[in-house]
Amino acid sequence: MASLTEDGSHRFRKHVTFNNVQIGEPTKNNFPSYTLVVRHLGFYSKRRSRTFMVGIDDHQYSDEALQWLFDKFVEDGDEIICVRVVEKDVRQLETDRRIADFQAEANAEVERIKAKSGDGKAISIVLEYAVGKLHSTFQRLIQLHQPSMLIVGTRGRTLGGFQGLMATRNSFSKYCLQYCPVPVVVVRPDEKRQKKKGKRDADPEKQSYRQMLQSNNGIHEADSDAADEWGIASKLTADEEAGKVARAMGLPAKFDPTLKPFKKTERQRSSLSQISQATSTEEPGRLISTPTMTPSASAANSEDEGSGEEDVEGEGEFEVTSGAQLLKAQRKELEEKQKEQEKKDRLHKMEVGEAAALLKHKPGEEEEEEEEDDDDDDDDEDQEDGGGAIRATSPE
Repeated sequence: MASLTEDGSHRFRKHVTFNNVQIGEPTKNNFPSYTLVVRHLGFYSKRRSRTFMVGIDDHQYSDEALQWLFDKFVEDGDEIICVRVVEKDVRQLETDRRIADFQAEANAEVERIKAKSGDGKAISIVLEYAVGKLHSTFQRLIQLHQPSMLIVGTRGRTLGGFQGLMATRNSFSKYCLQYCPVPVVVVRPDEKRQKKKGKRDADPEKQSYRQMLQSNNGIHEADSDAADEWGIASKLTADEEAGKVARAMGLPAKFDPTLKPFKKTERQRSSLSQISQATSTEEPGRLISTPTMTPSASAANSEDEGSGEEDVEGEGEFEVTSGAQLLKAQRKELEEKQKEQEKKDRLHKMEVGEAAALLKHKPGEEEEEEEEDDDDDDDDEDQEDGGGAIRATSPE
């Protein structure tokens, strides 16, 4: 049972990887730094391992940012780079603070970070304990380690307008948001966040969103729409789903199983047979014209128009007729057309007969017929004269 209560510090291995605090003045590519690495015994870098960088100092909000990182993001195989920048001159460090004290402070900081991480995660912790200017040192370390994300804390103050512009020089979190080349997460203190939330809940002018959620049983409208669509989709049958797919793809109607063939009822069949009988006597290739209005109907309409008030301008006039009246008018029109066609056919036959008779008679035959007619006329005249006169004879 002693192993269960034993401290978990033996699971980590610590060593110094870099120490150039004694170089004196920093250069462009080199600055005084003391680097410590603490790795879990089960740590090994994987293909999906990530690197996080977090800024720490003596304030409480930096500790909250570090704890938030361990609780929310860190997994086995990740590497945490903790950056602590001491903004003092190296010459003052050599005189006022010994190098040994500087290293002891770095070791204490590593132990504090290791205690916050816990023993259940196989991670690697790198402490960059640097000396120099805050902004430039962070930019160099970001270029060196290439982290996936930068996590910084904040006091929780919200400055807007001119104060927000002037606070860029003093607010490191705002500087990181504006100039950092990697994604930045700013962690606000829980106390500030809860206090702000309490004020927002107490403000009656900021209750519209909560009222909307309460009216919808606490479900957002986007989530409710998605849930409704999922519920409708889950209730669809196989035929309905196939029909939707066919309509979406623009397939013919035969691929839609929801479309059934049209079945004619007895009433529809009788009406269609009447219409077919009415149109069977019409000439092929000609359309049925609209029925003309009968004189009685036109007279009745004119009387109605004269007796009634004038219609308002813009209103159209139309006449409602029944199907029986339309069929009757169509039949009457067809009968008239048939009579006219019969007359035309008779006249055409008469003209054809006259033309054929003229072609049978030639010009010579016509003259002989005229002479024969003249001789016949003379004989008739002589016979008439002999019947009424006395012929004279000579005596023997």
